[in-house]
Amino acid sequence: MPKTKNRKYERVRHLANVILPASGETRGPWPWQQPPYSEMDTILELGCGKGEHSLGFAAAFPQKLCVGVDQKSYRLCDGGEAGLARGFDNLLFLRANIRNLHLFFKDHSIAEIWLTFPDPHPKQREIKHRLTSSDFMAAYARLLVPGGMVHLKTDSDLLFTYTREMVEYWGGDIKAVSIDFHQSKILDQGAGHIVSTFEAKAVNQGKTIKYLGFTLTTDSGENK
Repeated sequence: MPKTKNRKYERVRHLANVILPASGETRGPWPWQQPPYSEMDTILELGCGKGEHSLGFAAAFPQKLCVGVDQKSYRLCDGGEAGLARGFDNLLFLRANIRNLHLFFKDHSIAEIWLTFPDPHPKQREIKHRLTSSDFMAAYARLLVPGGMVHLKTDSDLLFTYTREMVEYWGGDIKAVSIDFHQSKILDQGAGHIVSTFEAKAVNQGKTIKYLGFTLTTDSGENK
C-alpha cells in the first residue's frame, strides 16, 4: 500500500483537473471563480475519496461544475485520472481541509453540497468532527446560494438521526428524507442512481442507506 500511495502522490501532481494548493496558499483566483466555470452552478462533494459520486455528478449534469474535495491527494488520483479519461470538462478536484472551504469558495456561490458516507465519529468526544456538527453547518449556510441544498447519504443510524436533529436545531428545512434510500422514489431523481463501491458493499452486507436533503439559512443557527 505505501508504494501504491507514493505512486499516486506522484501521478496526481500532473493531473490538470486536480488542484493542489501549497500549504497556506489562498491567493486564487481559483478555476471555479473564472469563466466558464464561474457561470455554472457548482456542486461540491465533500470527503469525496476516489470521487465516484463526483464522476457520477459530472456525467449526470454536464451543464454544472462538479468539484470533489478531499484532504488526501492520493485519494484524488483515481477520480482525476478517470475524469480526464472520460473527457469531463465540468469536473475538478481540490485537496483541502473541509474546515478551510471559505478560503477557496466565495459566500453564496455553491448550489449543492453532497456528504457521501462521511465518518460518523460515534464517540462523544468526536462530535465536533461530524460533518453536520454546528461549525460545519454554519460553513455550509454561508457557502450555499439561497435555497441551496445539502445532501447526506449514510449507512449510520447515529449520523442520520444526529443530522436530522441538527437541521431542526438550526432552523433549516428538510426537503426530502428516506430511511431506506434504495427502496425510495428519491432514487429515481437527480443523482440518486449513483452508487459508490463503499455504498454497494454496505448494501450487500444488508445495511440500509439513509438519505437527508435539507436547506439552511445564515440567519437561524448562527444566532442561537
